[in-house]
Amino acid sequence: MTTSAPPGPATSAGRPRAAVRLLDLLLAALAHVAVVAAWALAVIPTMGLLSIPRRMLINSEWAFDTGRLLPPWVVAFGAVAIVAAHAFFTWAMRRVGGGTAAYGPSVLAVFGTLAGVAWGAYNWQPPVQVGRLVGPASGQWTPWGPLAWAAYYARLVLPAVAAAIFAGLLLFSRQSPLRFWAAAWRRSRRARTHTPRRARRTVSD
Repeated sequence: MTTSAPPGPATSAGRPRAAVRLLDLLLAALAHVAVVAAWALAVIPTMGLLSIPRRMLINSEWAFDTGRLLPPWVVAFGAVAIVAAHAFFTWAMRRVGGGTAAYGPSVLAVFGTLAGVAWGAYNWQPPVQVGRLVGPASGQWTPWGPLAWAAYYARLVLPAVAAAIFAGLLLFSRQSPLRFWAAAWRRSRRARTHTPRRARRTVSD
C-alpha cells in the first residue's frame, strides 16, 4: 500500500502567500476607491453651497436650497471620510509594498475632487433665461453683468480646470499611480529582454 507524499514546501507555502498577496491587492484597490469617494463626498455639498450665490447672480433669487445636491452639513462627514480614507490608503499600500507605500493618495484625491465638481456643476440649476436677470414682476429683466456671466460659465470652467489639474498630476506627478505602474511594466519588460533564453527556460521548467 502506497501513500501519497506530503506537499512540498513550494506547494504548502506558495498558496498562503498567494492568498495573502491577493488580499493585499484587494485592500489596496478598495483604498483607492475610498479616497476618491471621500473627496467626492466632501466636494459635492460644497458645490451645492456655491449654487446658492450662483442662482442669485443668474436668476435674481435667493433661497438656502441646494436642489438635487447634498446639503452643506455633509461636508463635515466628507472631512471625516477623507481622514479615514487616507489612513486606510497608507496602511493598505504599505502592506502591498512590504512596509513602504509606492505612492501617495494626492492624485486620487484630485480625481475625487474632479468627480465631485463635475457632478455638482452638472446638477446646478439652469438660468431662467440666458443673458437676462428676470425680475419678480412679469416682463422685468436686466442684462447680465460680468459676474453673472462668470457664474453661468463656471458650470463648464470649474470641471475643465479640475480635469486639467488631474491630467497634469496623472502624467507628471511622482505620486501618480499611472507613472508607477508604467515604470513597473518597463522594468519587467527590460528584465525579460535581458534574461538569457536558457535561463528563462530553466525558470519555466
